[in-house]
Amino acid sequence: MNTLPGRVVLVAIITIFAGAVGLIYSGSQPKRYSADMRLEFSRLATPDLQVLSGFGEPQIDENIRIATEAAEVSSFDVAEATAKAHPDLGSADAIAGKVGAVPVRDTLTVVITAHDSTPQRAARLARAYGEAYIALHNSRIKRRAAAAQRVLNARYAALGPQDAAAVPGANLRFQINTLQVLRKLGTGEPQIIELPRTSAAAASPNTSRNVIFGLLFGLVVGIGLVALRAESPARTAAAAARRASAFAREGTRSP
Repeated sequence: MNTLPGRVVLVAIITIFAGAVGLIYSGSQPKRYSADMRLEFSRLATPDLQVLSGFGEPQIDENIRIATEAAEVSSFDVAEATAKAHPDLGSADAIAGKVGAVPVRDTLTVVITAHDSTPQRAARLARAYGEAYIALHNSRIKRRAAAAQRVLNARYAALGPQDAAAVPGANLRFQINTLQVLRKLGTGEPQIIELPRTSAAAASPNTSRNVIFGLLFGLVVGIGLVALRAESPARTAAAAARRASAFAREGTRSP
């Protein structure tokens, strides 16, 4: 195949073979499906502390805020809570390996993505994980609110009758009542703005990507082999010419 058509055929054969290998590889991999759940957060990071301070929350960069929330959503504690509530979905380690959370830039939205063997399991895992996070998040706020409420109750009880009836008492009563609402109901956030949906399209393996990669790899390898094959005769001829020249020089030196 030293002629141009022969070289083209060789490159085509290698390219097609590599693409077929990519297709076979994709077919041998188990299919994985994905499902997304979207959570929307409020601008307040610590509403329970705002009740105590009486001041607005300091301005925080929106992307830093939502990236911090996404890190909390991705914590292993949530995977453990999900496994405890839904043992059939797997262990905490397995769930942590199947679920991820990423922030959506320039928004207050976090996307939870779950991967599993069927579309139904992926959607169920994403929802169970999101609901476990919301419950865990609000449980923490309720505990902090309850602890703060106990401190304020003690402070209010220590007030004299005159202060209890005046502004100091009124401020404490307002804070205690607000914390009581937080302790019982939580903050109501994050809110679910999109529930997971089942999808018949597999997220992996990515057959198109694997085949394209195989074709490109085969094309590069084929061109390289053809270039080497074309260069070999030239190298052989050059080596023969060098040997003949050396032999001729040796002959001229002989007496």
